[in-house]
Amino acid sequence: MKRQTLLAVLLCAAATPAFAATCESSFQKKGNPLVGTTYTASVTQPDLSVKSAIGQMRVIAKNANMDVLSEDAEGGSMLIEEPETMAHKPIPIIVSVTNEGTAGTVGMMVKLNKGAFGSADGIREQMCKMLNQVKPGKAGEQLAKATPQASVVNITADKFGFQLRNQHKDNPAAIEPRYQGKTYAISGRVNGVLKSGGTYNTGFEISGDGSSGIDFERVAITCAFAPSQTAYALALRPREKVTLTGVVDHYDQIGRVLWLKDCKGN
Repeated sequence: MKRQTLLAVLLCAAATPAFAATCESSFQKKGNPLVGTTYTASVTQPDLSVKSAIGQMRVIAKNANMDVLSEDAEGGSMLIEEPETMAHKPIPIIVSVTNEGTAGTVGMMVKLNKGAFGSADGIREQMCKMLNQVKPGKAGEQLAKATPQASVVNITADKFGFQLRNQHKDNPAAIEPRYQGKTYAISGRVNGVLKSGGTYNTGFEISGDGSSGIDFERVAITCAFAPSQTAYALALRPREKVTLTGVVDHYDQIGRVLWLKDCKGN
């Protein structure tokens, strides 16, 4: 009897997909700073659809204040980005989801350009911190429908303008999906208030690249005030130092202007 019970247990174990492998054990590093480095990791969960996995990764990324540049819930692909800092440019992260039976596998790939250095341990920790949040079944479906809790990004106009200037040179088409919908609190001096299309707006003074003459590569930052801010906007004076909080609306690639909407003063 004991033998039959043991055999039954073994048969059941063989028929059940194995999910024991962890994100940490799946982590791999390829290449080096001379040619570029690629890091990969993955997790597999039972009862995980492609659509649920992509939805979950969108929420997880935005909760971590990362940027979602593109997503395909049907095809199982997504491009997210670690925002630019003083230490590095934006870091692209490719997410791919595959499904076999009812099990879903979420893979992540981080690519560093030539000359860029990164700590493998630190990158593994950050990748698995995100991937280990993916949940199976109903818990995963609920997470995919959740509202991201991204925080407000505090930044000076000069620093933001410098980032945008460099990113426009690299790829102007990526700026709008990188920033659209994110909330920024921008500090700096304004250059006056105008009324356009029934909305009051102002722009920030942004330092150039340090050279003399007109900076033709400068990217402007313009805030369109919320309707409740009319009195505040009309009271502003040129070169007044303020902090304006608003949501990135769109990027004018031709005019080199990043527009924020629903801006409110400090």
